[in-house]
Amino acid sequence: MRQMHGTMKRLPAAGFIPIAERTGRRRGVSIAGTLLLLMLAVPGLTPLVSAADPPLPAFGKGAVEVRVYTDYFCGPCSAEEKEVMAAITELVTKDRIRVIFIDTPIHPETVLYAGYFLAALNAKREFSQAVKTRAALFAAAGLEIRGKAELESFLAKQGLEIRPFDTAPVFSMFSKYIKEDRINATPTIVILGPPKKQILNDKEQILKALGALRK
Repeated sequence: MRQMHGTMKRLPAAGFIPIAERTGRRRGVSIAGTLLLLMLAVPGLTPLVSAADPPLPAFGKGAVEVRVYTDYFCGPCSAEEKEVMAAITELVTKDRIRVIFIDTPIHPETVLYAGYFLAALNAKREFSQAVKTRAALFAAAGLEIRGKAELESFLAKQGLEIRPFDTAPVFSMFSKYIKEDRINATPTIVILGPPKKQILNDKEQILKALGALRK
């Protein structure tokens, strides 16, 4: 595992969590501040469509819960996405896990992207849609797309329908998970299951732990 900047033995009080890319510069991110930014980004999506059941990005019927914390503009997240998603897809397909995708915006641009990810799931609440949308958003980040109109156009070209809605309840749940798991870096995968809760940052450890869930 690559060394992260600074120690992470203790997190500061008052809901202030230092979040960093595994290989990037350490950033101070306030949970409340981050959530506020996310909620402020929602009006830009013109949320006219309601969702009877807030589409928390959770998929699968397995007994083990896997929480995936990533940022679309995080270099290590993008580099590992294909391999990690392949392992997760296999486990979801075999009903070994229940996976929850939690956007963790250490970069300001990801605030906008998180809203579109949820809007895509509101249009089609299926695991395949989540996989396709994540791939498209990582690709858009790689192209440095930052504007709303440009991002909408890019997603439309990928064949992704967008149905905006009030995402505040989902972002509130995201905040809860981030605080509960004491997330301080991306990518991070949390596995809740026997024999214990695992919080993993290293790619090889992540793939090994996911591989063990196949048995």
